[in-house]
Amino acid sequence: MANLIKKCECADTKAARKLDLRKPEDRKAAERVWGRCEHSWTVRYRLGGRDTPQKEQSFPHDMRRDAEKLVLDIKGDKVSHLRRVADPKAGAILFTDYAETWLTGRVGLADSSARLYRSRLTHQLNPDLGHLKLNAITRQHIKKLISALRKAGYSPNTVHGAFMVVNAILNEAVKDKALGESPCVDIELPSIGQSRDFVVPSWDQIRRLAEAMPDDWALTIWLMAGCGLRIGEARAVDENCIMFGGRRLRITQQVTQRHSLAPLKHREEGDYRDMPLPPFVKVAITAHIAAHGVSGDGLLFRGRKSPYINSSTYQRAFKVAVEAAGLPEGFTPHGLRHAFVSLQLAQGVPITDLSRWLGHADIKITYRIYGHMVEEAWDRATEAMEASYRASISPHVESAAAC
Repeated sequence: MANLIKKCECADTKAARKLDLRKPEDRKAAERVWGRCEHSWTVRYRLGGRDTPQKEQSFPHDMRRDAEKLVLDIKGDKVSHLRRVADPKAGAILFTDYAETWLTGRVGLADSSARLYRSRLTHQLNPDLGHLKLNAITRQHIKKLISALRKAGYSPNTVHGAFMVVNAILNEAVKDKALGESPCVDIELPSIGQSRDFVVPSWDQIRRLAEAMPDDWALTIWLMAGCGLRIGEARAVDENCIMFGGRRLRITQQVTQRHSLAPLKHREEGDYRDMPLPPFVKVAITAHIAAHGVSGDGLLFRGRKSPYINSSTYQRAFKVAVEAAGLPEGFTPHGLRHAFVSLQLAQGVPITDLSRWLGHADIKITYRIYGHMVEEAWDRATEAMEASYRASISPHVESAAAC
């Protein structure tokens, strides 16, 4: 139910009595007066049945069409038994307040992701959108935001990241009926160039890198280079990681930047991820357990002063090992994950399989990062086709030419 009225007493004064708006003749008399007086319009409505609370939304006198549209939308949803109309009161919340509620309400969000999202809000989104009400944000605001970020010198990756966050927030607002629809539609974003500057270490450099690490942490190098683990995942591998007779590695958790255990990235508590386990990595795991044992909770690695390896302490040790291995300054543990992908693609392993083993949330991420490496597959395909052709067709063609 929804009705458009004015809460002023102008109509009653004109009629010299209290009008009963339920009666058609009194309603018409009131509307004639309301059309001339300058008081605000009020839409009274319920988004559910009679057991739901009645709400009101005010509109200035010159916004009668907007008020009437809200009434028609609410009545239309009642007839179709849908609830598509946004609650104007819910949409009046400031973007910065709703965004904070959205972020704190995310269940299972990794600490690193939470910090990244908060940084996006603080530095890229709230300065332009934070002071606006949700239902005041338009597509033009989003377009101006993207333009402002580019003019401020932010990289395409950062712009895409900021848009991803604001898009997620406003989509959630639609689900909460705070917005009728998201303004983040058909927004042009800057193109992200393909990364071609990976430093892929040789096996000899990887060996020297492992040898230069502290003995009880050396295995992390082989887990990242041989199985494609992230550094946080490598630090959380446990003694039950070897599966299927030694042919697969299974991981179930990661060590966060705050030095605590958490579910895998893009996974829920209890989820796991399997990937092929090369025999040389299996041998390294077995040798590590024999030499160093496991922690009280079964993890392969311990920290120096805490149950888990401290990120800063590990990075310092890794930096020393990088220099000893002859790798360029700035080479990071993630470079070993890139090396794993590079070696797998060079052997013809499908990128779809790699995406699953790497734990990417979407195959598009894998293509964006490593797609340029797949170009070698084009050469392999043409070479295979040419070889097949020459083996099957060329002898017949040559024989026919000889005749």
